Amino acid sequence: MRPKPKADSEPGFDAQEELQRQLSEKPSPALRASITDADPFVRAISAEVLGRMKDGSALDALIRALKDPSRYVREKAVLSLGYLGDKRAVAALVELLDDEAETVRIAVTGVLGHLRDRLAVPGLIRALADKNPVARMKAAVSLGLIGDEQAILPLYQVLNDDNESVRKYACDALVAIGKPAIPALLKALKIEPVRAYAAQSLTKIK
Repeated sequence: MRPKPKADSEPGFDAQEELQRQLSEKPSPALRASITDADPFVRAISAEVLGRMKDGSALDALIRALKDPSRYVREKAVLSLGYLGDKRAVAALVELLDDEAETVRIAVTGVLGHLRDRLAVPGLIRALADKNPVARMKAAVSLGLIGDEQAILPLYQVLNDDNESVRKYACDALVAIGKPAIPALLKALKIEPVRAYAAQSLTKIK
């Protein structure tokens, strides 16, 4: 004899129906809802997946996640906004250049270069003085990618940085800016720690 189907009023029916509804949700709405979950691990993973899916409808949710109390969530949101490549996120990202978490600042300095928006240049110039050398290096790289001439003087000044990678990438950034950076690179030939980099860099400018 077949068991009778559960009636709507039987215990457990509502919970099972709700579970079925959750499991049947479309991926994007489910992820956007999870980005506000009480568990920071769930929020971080949701933010990461939204970016990897390049879901443009997640832009606002990811921008809001930049203010999440968890640094892991903020970092994942930054990287996901990089995947989306939407310049409307630039202003919100620039605010995180002063984030207390080094990993977040490092992520932001890299992503802003990928977005190539001149709005980020003043903030990236400021990031050349970040206490973390990786953040300084990525700021230099990003300034080169954006190619704004107002970065020439700050990049030249960074050629005296105590970190070799920062000095090297500052030279590369000047090369990326091009001919307007030639005077800075010529002066760099007299700076002992970078004169070899500067010489190589000058030969790359066309």
